[in-house]
Amino acid sequence: MNQEAQSLRDILMPYFVPVERDNQRLIDNKKKIDLGRHLYYDQRLSSNGTISCNSCHDLKKQGTNGAFYLESKNKGATFRDVPTIYNVATLSMYNADGGITNFKQKLKHAFTNPYEMNVTDESLIVQRLGKIASYKTLFKSAFPNSSEAVSMDHIMDALQAFIEGLSTPAPIDSFIQGNDKALSKEEIEGGHIFNSKSCYSCHTGSNFGGQMIQKLGIAEAWPNKKDLGYYHLKKVSAYKMFFRVASLRNVEKTGPYFHDASSSKLWRAIKLMGRHERGLNISEEEALKIEIFLKSLSGEIPIDYIKKPKYLLN
Repeated sequence: MNQEAQSLRDILMPYFVPVERDNQRLIDNKKKIDLGRHLYYDQRLSSNGTISCNSCHDLKKQGTNGAFYLESKNKGATFRDVPTIYNVATLSMYNADGGITNFKQKLKHAFTNPYEMNVTDESLIVQRLGKIASYKTLFKSAFPNSSEAVSMDHIMDALQAFIEGLSTPAPIDSFIQGNDKALSKEEIEGGHIFNSKSCYSCHTGSNFGGQMIQKLGIAEAWPNKKDLGYYHLKKVSAYKMFFRVASLRNVEKTGPYFHDASSSKLWRAIKLMGRHERGLNISEEEALKIEIFLKSLSGEIPIDYIKKPKYLLN
């Protein structure tokens, strides 16, 4: 197995960057992170006071929430699946269409997006939090050198600091760093099939994806064209059906799959990718073996880090 392991490692190393938890950064930014944790769970950050970041990106549900998404979709309150928020700090683009390339810009978009927090006047959120004594204390502690501690910029900074700590190092990271035993024989076999189908050509980087936009339906047209992806931003015909390549970290636990949530089974999503992107008929047996490999990309949720703080009442 060592020869097979080294062969797979040699294939993966040029394309993937292992992730590790930066404990020193967590220590250095503790007060800002603590504030960000409170903000993440607080529904008062939304315009109507009923939605928090955790509503859509439930940290106990792998940073997504399929049930909440499907309910919102049925109400016409959203139209795209909710991606995981774990490991997003290292992404180079955001949203299903890849239209945002800056993390803080993405946070701002989440506030103003009518499908998310729907905040049309940021000053109302600042005023709302500024009236809460315990929040004023947390902001002052996190930003001691600011004369105006409670501000939208500081809300963004604190949320970013907290979200950047949502990393889930997985067996694949240990494997790429040289530990042959981090992956099972079956996972290594699945990795070689993953490679043989050239999946790595798009699913690259530390998140095994999230680094580029690509046409959905290169080899065979995608059947659902209600959402044209990047085209909605650029209005250029050539960009119709271009979407951000999804991250594969924790993918076994973050279904349903695709921007339109059209597959609830990971092995079926793999088959669909083979058919529509590569023009390949990936057998069910091969898809299941690739799925086994993808399980090695799943890391443990940092339970202590995501612990919900006591709700701020005043």
